Amino acid sequence: MFDLKIINGKIVDGSGEPAYKGDIGIIGEKIVEIGDLSNKEAKTTIDASGKVVSPGFIDIHTHSDMSLVYDRYARSRIYTGVTTDVIGNCGIGVAPVKEENRQLLLDYLGTRIVGSMPVKLELPWDTYASYIKYMEENPPAVNVAPLLAQGAIRIHEMGFSKEDPTDEELKNMIDLTEECFKCGALGLTSGLVYLPGEFTSQKELIELNKITKKYGGFYATHMRNEGDDIEKAMDEAIDVCRQSGASLEISHLKLSGKPNFGKTDMLFDKIEKARAEGLDVTFDVYPYSSGMTSLSALMPPWAFEGGVDKMIERIKLPENREKIIHDIENGLPGWQNFASIVKSVPGIMIASVVKDEDSWMEGKTLEEISKELGIDDIYTTIFEILIKENGRVQMVVEGMDEDDVIEILSKDDVSVGSDSMSLSHIGLLSKSSTHPRAFGTPSIVLGHYSREKGLFSIEKAVRKLTSNPAKRLGLKDRGLLKEGYYADIVIFDENTIIDKATYKNPKQYPDGIETVLVNGNIALKDGEQLDVLCGKVLKNAYASNK
Repeated sequence: MFDLKIINGKIVDGSGEPAYKGDIGIIGEKIVEIGDLSNKEAKTTIDASGKVVSPGFIDIHTHSDMSLVYDRYARSRIYTGVTTDVIGNCGIGVAPVKEENRQLLLDYLGTRIVGSMPVKLELPWDTYASYIKYMEENPPAVNVAPLLAQGAIRIHEMGFSKEDPTDEELKNMIDLTEECFKCGALGLTSGLVYLPGEFTSQKELIELNKITKKYGGFYATHMRNEGDDIEKAMDEAIDVCRQSGASLEISHLKLSGKPNFGKTDMLFDKIEKARAEGLDVTFDVYPYSSGMTSLSALMPPWAFEGGVDKMIERIKLPENREKIIHDIENGLPGWQNFASIVKSVPGIMIASVVKDEDSWMEGKTLEEISKELGIDDIYTTIFEILIKENGRVQMVVEGMDEDDVIEILSKDDVSVGSDSMSLSHIGLLSKSSTHPRAFGTPSIVLGHYSREKGLFSIEKAVRKLTSNPAKRLGLKDRGLLKEGYYADIVIFDENTIIDKATYKNPKQYPDGIETVLVNGNIALKDGEQLDVLCGKVLKNAYASNK
């Protein structure tokens, strides 16, 4: 007897192959049989007539490292069909933590992945092993696939120093990276437009990624530039892959800034040439033409040296403000200047703040905020917001062309990630605004781009959300509806599924998603989340076999 049986569904199995009608039998956490199961009994039966049954969506690029700690229900994932969050992206991570640099990491995290969470941040672990153990002992509603953040490794060893590591420091970082991979990390990530990534040399990345290669992981990078110098940045990422032997995942592949619109052929020419050379290169994308990052990302690298507190001290001084404005308007060698890739700095929208008294800023542009504050100069507004919020401000930046997004999204081998953290419509994680991708990513792919625009079939859309990311992560038993695989499953109506999240009102769940299973447990039933916390930490083969 099955514990659970799903009957009469249109099975889109994640492979990209044509859908077929069938039933799925589940015992415990796994799928044990697929076919005509009408003569077999089950304790629970779900009738999926007229609905698509697909693997649970794997969000390959998230920043849920702390949101899954503070709210384990991961509502913006469960309600959107996501059953696995891949964390530790862009070189921004929460472990390991050296005590003497703990506050540096906490302050940094406040400006990046947890900037919109109105909490006093705490990291109740020190080593990567203790972090993994914490997540296993406090499982969230979704699975967690942990990547190791190069930024956390560097802060652990060097703080926010801009210097190259000494031989001893580099050896310590290499040893620490190996220790983390032994604990289960699936890959190593970098964020080379953020600190301390901007201070990191290619040599350092190559040496760390030799460990990535040793443990069968992959290197995911937010490249050093996604705008005017993107060709050089891609060459660097591919060369790290070439010299270290590690596989490469280009995070949220994009072309930023109007002068670069329409250059997707260049991107894919470089990728195909690398593949022809025998290198393993893949990429992911978020399906929006606007991104979100910290307002402090507008500051030049030197302003951040020493950490967030030093940055706040610097921007209080008039002479430093003049230098910052000069660097923003004129650029610096090797620095991706976010101000240069957006359509207009005054048009930048504030997505989230932490302090309740500043919540009126959310959803407003810097120009609108300046007028309400009675400030004539946009830069002064930026400085004052950063000081008041101690850097914990997120902004939405419009800097891409939708045609380029569509071109990247339409590739058969692309994986889709939201580049967001798990949030909610209730409780702690409902208190601030965000980018619509946190609530709309899978449904905009399935509803808008697949059904409405007809860019690709439902089968190909599902593959981008399931087996493509599973393959890159090295997950041998997820991402497909297949006997012996874990029963991470979503049931949705392909005729009605659609995203509802907007830039002005992003915290809206999609229509059309009815049932979600995580490891064989019903987490969403008839469109309502159940009190189920059954996610697993998905570790690499070395750690999972120990």
